[in-house]
Amino acid sequence: MNEAEIRTIARRAMERRPQLVRLMRARLAVIVLGMMMAIALLARFTEWRLGSVFILVGAVSTSLVLAWNVVWVNTILFRITEDEIKHNAAHQE
Repeated sequence: MNEAEIRTIARRAMERRPQLVRLMRARLAVIVLGMMMAIALLARFTEWRLGSVFILVGAVSTSLVLAWNVVWVNTILFRITEDEIKHNAAHQE
C-alpha cells in the first residue's frame, strides 16, 4: 500500500467517526485559547518582554502539539485505519 492509499483509508475512517473529528476541533480550540491566555497572563504578571513570552508559549504549545500528534498517529489513527482496512476486506469477500 502506498502513502496515498493509506491517507485515503485514514480519511474515510475519520469520516465514519465524527466524534474523533469533534475531538480534533476541540483540541485546536483548547490549544489556541490556552496560548492566548498564557500570553496574556505571562505578559501581565511577569517582567518578561513580550517577545520572550511569545517564544516561550510557542515552544511549549509546539511541544504539546508534537506530543499529541505522536500519540494520536501511533494509537488512535493506527487503530481506526487498521479497522477500516479490515472492514473493507470483509466487504470485498
